[in-house]
Amino acid sequence: MFEKEIKSGSNILIPEGIHYVTEPILLRGRDIRITGRDGAVLRGTARLKKADFTETQPGVWCASVSQKADAFYVGERKYSMARYPKADRPGDVFDGYAADCILPEKTKFWADPTGGYIHAMHAHLWGGYIYRIDGKNEDGTLALSGGWQNNRQMGMHKVYRYAENIFEEMTQPGEWYFDEKNMRVFVRPFPGDDLDNAEIAVSSCFFILEDCENVTVENLTLERSARTFMDTKEPVLRSDWTIYRGGAVLVKNSANCLFDRCAFMDVGSNGVFVDGRNENIRVTRTHFNNIGASGLCFMGYPDAVKAPLFEYSQTQHIDDTDLTPGPASDNYPRNCAVEDCLIEYVGTVEKQATGVEISMAYGITVKDCTVCHTSRSGINISEGAFGGHRIEGCDVFDTVRETGDHGCFNSWGRDRYWNLQGLDPADAGKYASIDMVDGNVITRSRFRCDRGWDIDLDDGSSNYLITENLCLNGGIKLREGFFRTVHHNICVNNTMHYHAWYPQSGDVVENNILFEEYSIYAMPENWGKKLDNNILFAAGQDSPAPTDVFAALSKQDSASYSIDPMFADPAASDYRPTNPRLSGFENFPKEFGVRYSPLRAKAESPVLPTIREKQEAEESRIISVCNMKVKNIETDGEMSVYGTAEHNGALIMAIGAASEAEKRGLAVSDVIVLWGDKAINNIDDLADCTFDADVPVTVLRKQHRTVL
Repeated sequence: MFEKEIKSGSNILIPEGIHYVTEPILLRGRDIRITGRDGAVLRGTARLKKADFTETQPGVWCASVSQKADAFYVGERKYSMARYPKADRPGDVFDGYAADCILPEKTKFWADPTGGYIHAMHAHLWGGYIYRIDGKNEDGTLALSGGWQNNRQMGMHKVYRYAENIFEEMTQPGEWYFDEKNMRVFVRPFPGDDLDNAEIAVSSCFFILEDCENVTVENLTLERSARTFMDTKEPVLRSDWTIYRGGAVLVKNSANCLFDRCAFMDVGSNGVFVDGRNENIRVTRTHFNNIGASGLCFMGYPDAVKAPLFEYSQTQHIDDTDLTPGPASDNYPRNCAVEDCLIEYVGTVEKQATGVEISMAYGITVKDCTVCHTSRSGINISEGAFGGHRIEGCDVFDTVRETGDHGCFNSWGRDRYWNLQGLDPADAGKYASIDMVDGNVITRSRFRCDRGWDIDLDDGSSNYLITENLCLNGGIKLREGFFRTVHHNICVNNTMHYHAWYPQSGDVVENNILFEEYSIYAMPENWGKKLDNNILFAAGQDSPAPTDVFAALSKQDSASYSIDPMFADPAASDYRPTNPRLSGFENFPKEFGVRYSPLRAKAESPVLPTIREKQEAEESRIISVCNMKVKNIETDGEMSVYGTAEHNGALIMAIGAASEAEKRGLAVSDVIVLWGDKAINNIDDLADCTFDADVPVTVLRKQHRTVL
């Protein structure tokens, strides 16, 4: 029913029912409207009939196909691509994993695994990798290509991995396999399933908007599209991310376009990708569910950034760096919005994914959205180019389900000033805004992360205003960066986390209700511009009382105090303080997330916490080894600061003067991870280690692996 290209002035009404889109539809021009009647569905699938199949062995049916098949359906049921181990542990990483999926003792049972895939988490859980199996080597190991889905190459996780599209693993009804070489699908149908209703996913994209203006797409469901994980290979600036510039909808060089009341369901790639130079692209009242990669991406191009760097550890010298403020070109999205949307179950295939991704863009608004059930962060802002973003009224929870060292909201800076060679750290603040046209705002939102921080401002994140947010579990983390103002937030059962600030960072943290003392790692002697008037929750304490809990750490906070705010109704997420002795929170929000009633009826809410008594931290176990005092990596904060693989390694707390350790070059705050070829997972692994001239010691130093 569609033309391959839709041009200016078109007004298309799509009738109720299922319509098959096996290749992208190009929209180009002005004043185009595509409207679906209620029940209008576009599918990226091709239909098969029972007559196409022959039974090759009892219970196994085979059909030849003309296009690569990436998913298989019968009626409303999606089949599982044959895999080892089975996806029978919901809620676990990959819904099930097995370390031996790449080992010869397992793979020897696979006659020819060519065309299969290995899915693996990153060694440090910073996203994941996916490899294509190209065959077997002479020693029985798998020949693999790929792994470019992560920009910090540290190898796959030793445990979290599985193999997919392996013929011999198609052992149960509801499983299928694609024979790439001979273009055939094999399937074990469920009893009673009718292969006359079979479909295979063949297309990853429904619409490409290119050189468009004033385009509206409304009231459409886009579903069942192919995955694109082997195309995810372009590095994002100075990060562990790579991306694929595509999705179910791709928008290029366009302005004033709207997607309203749509649904993206069981999409294999990104949902909406706003690529490069675009303005006023809006997605409203739309549902994203079961998305293989990210829900929405607003992504500029590196040619818009002055002096771009790509891998985390790359640096340049101040004398060789263009320090002119602002962007280098206009090849980036600006003034776009995601409003009143429900974004859930994101990163089902690719683990370096998020509900909303913003990179090399300006003025992106995410407002009144519910974002939940994500493999990694709910909302991610990459680097400080070019700021002006606003996160408001959102509800973000059940995030970081499979990765580590992230938060509901996650960001990094790593802009031109960050780790700039030849730059005096005392002068870094002078350059911390040259990539940011305006600061970012996070306000009146609710966050709950159970495997990280509620709000995580990571490496070099600068120029943020964070105000009137309700953090239900993980607190707020501020790592090295500049000019963050954090006030009138409530961190239930948690606190502010301060990591590795620059001297004279210009940070202001005041008037926040916190439940615990500050959590600090690698902080300088003087902290920020102002920390004061922060409030320590004290159950049953009606009147304010001085507290030195914060001041003992910050050497500021002289006016900070403890009190019971007497929250209005925590069981209903109403944390407005009713204690008349506490002011400034009168308009604190109590409603969050999607407002559009059909989506709000579907949206879940986070588990609300039970307010707990303050917990005393356990004293760390410190031992002496080789004239060093060392301790385990015990917390997520230490893992994040030192860049360890989970809670592994031995942190050096002190070194004896003129000791062999000092002569070798070891230093306080190094994390020992290898002694020779022996992995050091904890301090007990050092018990029988001694210095030997022929035995190198490998440490993590400022997150970089160093051999001494």
